[in-house]
Amino acid sequence: MNKVVIFDWGGVCESHENNLKELQDAKIRVFKRFNNNLKDEEILDKFAYRTSNNLSLGITNKKEDILDWVNYVQKKMNVNVSFDEFKKIYEEEFAKITYYKDVVMYAHSLKNRCKIAILSNLTPFDKKRINDQYDLSKFDYVYLSFELGMQKPNRDIYEYVLKDINIKPQNILFIDDDENNIKMAKKCGWNTCQAYGYELDKIKKSVDNFLKQ
Repeated sequence: MNKVVIFDWGGVCESHENNLKELQDAKIRVFKRFNNNLKDEEILDKFAYRTSNNLSLGITNKKEDILDWVNYVQKKMNVNVSFDEFKKIYEEEFAKITYYKDVVMYAHSLKNRCKIAILSNLTPFDKKRINDQYDLSKFDYVYLSFELGMQKPNRDIYEYVLKDINIKPQNILFIDDDENNIKMAKKCGWNTCQAYGYELDKIKKSVDNFLKQ
């Protein structure tokens, strides 16, 4: 099996339909658990995955950065709870976001036809959720931005993946919902399929064509 199908997570497995409404609703629910006086618009306006020194939480796994983000975002929302309590509520509320179980089953079903991988931008707070949804142990390769210190669509993360798998770019099929991520993959010579999880038929057709090449 000298071919690899690489799946994104958000939008492909986890539902980010309707203008990211479920994702936004989860953010709102988290902070209303702690401060019910906050307005929805205020929460969405102040919520960002960036530390007090403007570092993206999606490219760091350092404890001090994670603690800084929790303190920083709580301060903006006039909330003050322990790290453990915040993490618990975050995971509870974000776990309610719909995900496409049929996409997960299909991804796992490819194990006897090719290698399968995950390439996703996410934060340390999302690791449990992606594992609960995708079961990362079933994938041959797992590339998470916060663990690698780089994010899509920066070229360096694609080059890292290519080098780590040690495969020719034409033997990769990358499935992602984001146009910018797809564009960079194409520049790196990868086969691509831009699709959301509800477009499973499109994903299947793309994979079948790729594996027949």
